[in-house]
Amino acid sequence: MKLGLPAYAWEAYFVGENDVFERLSPWIQEYIYRQGWSELRPVQLAAAQVLLENEEHLLLSSGTATGKTEAAFLPVLTQLSKQPSKSVGILYISPLKALINDQFVRLKPLLEQNGIPVTKWHGDAPATQKNHLLRSPAGLLQITPESLQSLLLSREKDCIKLFCDLRFVIIDEVHHFMQSERGLQLQCLLLQIERLTGCRPRRIGLSATLYDAEGACLWLGAGTDRACLHPKVQEEKRQLLLHMRYFISGQTELEDTLYQHTRGKKTIIFTKSRLEAELAVVALKKAAARHKTPDIYRVHHGSVSAALRKQAENEMKRSQQPLVTAATVTLELGLDIGDLDQVVQLGAPVSASSFTQRIGRCGRQGQTAQLLFLIEGATETPVGPLANIDWEFIKAIAILQLYLEQRWVEPTPPRRQPFGLLYHQVMCAVMTAGEIAPAKLAQQLLTLPAFAQIVQDDLRTLLRHLLEIDHLRRSETGGLLLGFAAEPIVAGRDFLSVFTAPEEYQVCVKDAKIGTVNQLYKPGERFLLAGRSWVTLQLDEARRQITAAPAKGEAETKWESSVCGHLHAHLLARMRQVLVSNEEYVYLDMQSRAALKNMRSVAGSLPPIISAHGRCALFTWLSTPALRALQLALRGQGITAHIMPGGFTPVYLDCERCSEQKLRYVLQTLRIEGIDPNRLSVSSKTKPPGKFDRFLPKQLLHKQVIEECLDVQGAVEFLHTFV
Repeated sequence: MKLGLPAYAWEAYFVGENDVFERLSPWIQEYIYRQGWSELRPVQLAAAQVLLENEEHLLLSSGTATGKTEAAFLPVLTQLSKQPSKSVGILYISPLKALINDQFVRLKPLLEQNGIPVTKWHGDAPATQKNHLLRSPAGLLQITPESLQSLLLSREKDCIKLFCDLRFVIIDEVHHFMQSERGLQLQCLLLQIERLTGCRPRRIGLSATLYDAEGACLWLGAGTDRACLHPKVQEEKRQLLLHMRYFISGQTELEDTLYQHTRGKKTIIFTKSRLEAELAVVALKKAAARHKTPDIYRVHHGSVSAALRKQAENEMKRSQQPLVTAATVTLELGLDIGDLDQVVQLGAPVSASSFTQRIGRCGRQGQTAQLLFLIEGATETPVGPLANIDWEFIKAIAILQLYLEQRWVEPTPPRRQPFGLLYHQVMCAVMTAGEIAPAKLAQQLLTLPAFAQIVQDDLRTLLRHLLEIDHLRRSETGGLLLGFAAEPIVAGRDFLSVFTAPEEYQVCVKDAKIGTVNQLYKPGERFLLAGRSWVTLQLDEARRQITAAPAKGEAETKWESSVCGHLHAHLLARMRQVLVSNEEYVYLDMQSRAALKNMRSVAGSLPPIISAHGRCALFTWLSTPALRALQLALRGQGITAHIMPGGFTPVYLDCERCSEQKLRYVLQTLRIEGIDPNRLSVSSKTKPPGKFDRFLPKQLLHKQVIEECLDVQGAVEFLHTFV
């Protein structure tokens, strides 16, 4: 459907009852014409047909830069033009303030053309804008879950006025919310708005990365009486240029290759960690100095200040010269940084989902998507027959093959026992009400989809514990009040978020904030941040602030991370196939093919047990939760087992001081006796740290680990198939 026609020709050209363009408001048609669009893209056609023809929720999943934002807003604004809202009409929710700022710039010209106000609401947004919206609620409100939580806690009456006629909720990066506790918090907040105002807005979810569309639809429509539609959009064909190189550990060849392959190309270099991003940029800056070429290298991750990250984003988008930015997950989401020449992936991606997000950053607007994998061999390998197998290399090939063959992405497991979030919502409910009866609290919370799997007895256990530790107290009439011990916790701004943020030291250089580090550097000590070395001049431990100056020479910063590797069984099966098959991969260079051939010869047929040097490697090819369950069960039988090789790639169990005969005997015993989840000895290391874990009773923490971090049934099924 071609749109590049003069205004007078539109009506003559667009005929037919299903013509989407004709159904859009005239001012939107005018906007499309001025943008020079030649056609509506497939996702935009599909979205308009759903939004203009029925009342259901909508899930839009399509690749990066395929026009999802406009797909949602054009028909929504058309409907609001015909029947204006008496309050905020559209609530746009984003996981990042930076994404809100980016979309604000993108949407403001479209909305202002028809007099529709757009308001940003987060910690950095001007108070004048917020106050104006409170006085005259209208248009589009862009917000994060944490700021929405703050609104509902501190301005409940204002929220009735703000959202009394809310028509649409647009949730960007749905897959991000589905994978985190923030998503459950967001579900609670949206239903709280509905209960508070009586409105029933339609929900629109946007995502570039989805495998389990059915699960995403259930998540998006949770707690509402509307179905969720997910139109299948014909993906635009993309040309993909792939290349993967494997390097022996310690060789400088990788750094030289990285420099040569990024020269003259606008590039994002994706890494698994902040330290890897910093070290990559330092190496590139050194190479540029040796070759006397310009310093075009930037760093973008969560510990770099927002101002420097924004500067890097703007330079990538607007600069006429090619720039190179090393980044972590912070550039996976849909920030607009313009067209890229290529994406470089250092090491294996953490997950297939992460890889799909990253590859979506290149190849926009019909360009060939260029992706270069550079993988350095592990510096520490186990002894024995497995010493020469680099599991990161094998994982990278498997992820890439699953993308090429199936477009596969890990499904998102549901949270069944989110007790940390339950604590948070209990405290929020008590704060909002001032005093609340336990029965009313139970009815209010346990009817929320986020807590559908939590029974009343567990809520009673939590409430009794909170009374004991003085986070709650009883009124004379038996109601629940905020306890004295909880007051400093709930009063802090950090209480609004449900994710864990490490305690960090702010780094300042001449009164400008350049970022944070999460370990202390004393005066005279050097550290790495934002792609260069710094030396501490002054340390203020009370204010958690480091005053620094530029320094010369080597430096390194170690950032702590709570991210744990989690491999799906489907990915593990593909990894095994990579190792035991004779498949050839055209994107590997000669050196990488030789390395893979050597690993295959070492692996052989990969039997389930490999015994050497008084220890055994047990290959189950189980998902990480099932592997953890079997690990704990073996420990209960006296066998110390470690998940190897650890980090982001947990593949097999390494059993200490154990013969194959002993291991087989113990596995047979477990097969006969079974695995009792309640007898497994779990610890704080068995699950990722939760922000409010320290306020939970031990029995609920244990139950949470069993239900959400272990797959006992999967381990038992393995035992029954093990020969």
